[in-house]
Amino acid sequence: MSLAPADFPTAYRITDPVDPYEIASGPFYEPLEPAGDPRVVLLVEEKHCNSGGVTHGGLLMTMADLTLCAAAREGLPDERAITVQLDAQFISAGEVGDFLIARAEIVRRGGKLIFVRGQIMAGERILLTASAVTRRVKRNRED
Repeated sequence: MSLAPADFPTAYRITDPVDPYEIASGPFYEPLEPAGDPRVVLLVEEKHCNSGGVTHGGLLMTMADLTLCAAAREGLPDERAITVQLDAQFISAGEVGDFLIARAEIVRRGGKLIFVRGQIMAGERILLTASAVTRRVKRNRED
């Protein structure tokens, strides 16, 4: 089991506190002080697991999508990143009590599309690797 750091959750904030799906499925957190890489974290609870007692694959896909889009938006405050393709490989299973860390990086940023890749880890275990293509979209004033 990978334990949460001593400063969790006080040194973190909910990634998107107005997104009902992310709140219901997570909530997912990001550090208050960025460590230089886009990352999203989650402390696995029973509600995050499937009937087999391991972290649900849909939860991992949601976490990957959230993290990959966050990386794609890095440095683009007036834009959103819309996922147009998401590929993932399930490597290992997480369990209740695991502290998951998802990280991502930009592979290429074009005029309309951004290519990103990342992984979700529990301690030294890789649970999922993923890559995505996102589309750049201007934010609405309401966003």
